[in-house]
Amino acid sequence: MSKTIDDTRTTTRGSRPVASARRFAAPLAIGLLGLVISLIGIGVPSVWYDESATVISATRSWSQLWDMVGTVDAVHALYYAGMHLVFDLVGYSPLALRVPSALAVGAAAALTVVLGRVLDRPRLGLIAGIVFCLLPRTTWMGTEGRSYAATAAMAVLVTILLVLASRSTRRVLWVLYAAAVVLSVLLFVYLALVVAAHAVTMLVWFASSRSRAWPPVARWIRWTGLATLLVAPFALAVIAQSGQLHWLDRPDAGTLRRVLVGQWFYTSVPFAVVGWLLIVAGAVVLLRHARGLSVASVVLPALVLPTAALLAISLTITPIYTPRYLSMCLPFVALVIAAVIDRLRLLPVTVAALAALASLALPQIAEQRQPDAKENTSWSAVADLVAASRAEDGADSTTAIVYGNIARHPIASARVIAYSYPEAFAGTVDVTLGTPAAETGALWETRIPLAEGLPRLRDADVVYLVTSVTRDRRPETTETLADAGWHLTEEWNLAEVNVLRYER
Repeated sequence: MSKTIDDTRTTTRGSRPVASARRFAAPLAIGLLGLVISLIGIGVPSVWYDESATVISATRSWSQLWDMVGTVDAVHALYYAGMHLVFDLVGYSPLALRVPSALAVGAAAALTVVLGRVLDRPRLGLIAGIVFCLLPRTTWMGTEGRSYAATAAMAVLVTILLVLASRSTRRVLWVLYAAAVVLSVLLFVYLALVVAAHAVTMLVWFASSRSRAWPPVARWIRWTGLATLLVAPFALAVIAQSGQLHWLDRPDAGTLRRVLVGQWFYTSVPFAVVGWLLIVAGAVVLLRHARGLSVASVVLPALVLPTAALLAISLTITPIYTPRYLSMCLPFVALVIAAVIDRLRLLPVTVAALAALASLALPQIAEQRQPDAKENTSWSAVADLVAASRAEDGADSTTAIVYGNIARHPIASARVIAYSYPEAFAGTVDVTLGTPAAETGALWETRIPLAEGLPRLRDADVVYLVTSVTRDRRPETTETLADAGWHLTEEWNLAEVNVLRYER
């Protein structure tokens, strides 16, 4: 008898590592799937304007970065600091710029699996993780050198902590939740809308079971209030800089398409049609069991409230809506879609449904990995052209660059291409540079008129003009250089960028 008991204990203890390994297997596998999809062709698309803002911010010194976020982009300060550490560690390159986002997509995918498991069961979490990896906005943000992938990871993490803390009496979980709220808002202030969605969750829970729900609801109020006090100064600083969103327009007829397609499905209309049908069906399925701390009460507010709030503020106060800001909601989109697929009990049918979503995702993945995928930007091609032409000019040739405008951006100059691909422009003379960006306390450098910068051409052998196809600077630049003894020798036209070469 004693031997039998001992054998049973040995077997039970030995099975614990196996069970633990199985618990981590699905999140790790789905996280790896998200990472791998993101890494496919990650270096092919040209860096574009938004990513160049990360480059120019995170490559300046710590003191210069601090000065900058005091006047602009405080909303991205924590992300810039993180990327500064990355560049300190491995140096800047377009690959180093984007790999952190690929890793964040992997983390968000794994956490989506965990949230589905915590709220319902492993099968729901596994399906949701796969759906998350296939959503077109997910496959986009994994190759984007901005904070969007990280916001999705933080949105699902803070929601997991909410559920765990609400179901436990352990104070440490509420401490972790409050800390995650603070970190989330510091990463991207719009993540406060996910916390606002948590308020709806707790209200629904309290309304459906008052006595049982009140203790965790009271704890949520207490710890969220503390987190709010901690982040309030930062939030006020960000609001004070809201003028930097001057480029956003109030919602109009085109906003509906941005919400229904661009927000979560990027440019894929077929995926958007199927996706919204599944979202509506998933919401209906979940609302049948919406009482208490359920999948519906946790996920649906986080799906709906951020979009509704941004649109309402944009309509009534000031424009702050743009589709990519809602990337943080993608884990919740995936969970609602998964709720429908989860009802397909037969494994072959479930696999077929996921395969159908994968077939819709593949064209988007291929499109997003094209060289000009990001806003038709051709900066990598421009950099390659300048580097090749300079090589033909000879190693002893002194090169000057006149940077003109850049498409769709009234403030920045075409020097954003040089920030993004510095090797191609190393050692060149910037003819119209006023104050370097890192010394302005702002995001971009200042410029002087070309006529004022002409003395800088004294030792130059070749001059290149790099300018946008819009607000065409070619005629006036060619005329000014001609008066100074320079003549046009070659001209290239790339997507939205013109490059001209001059000699004496």
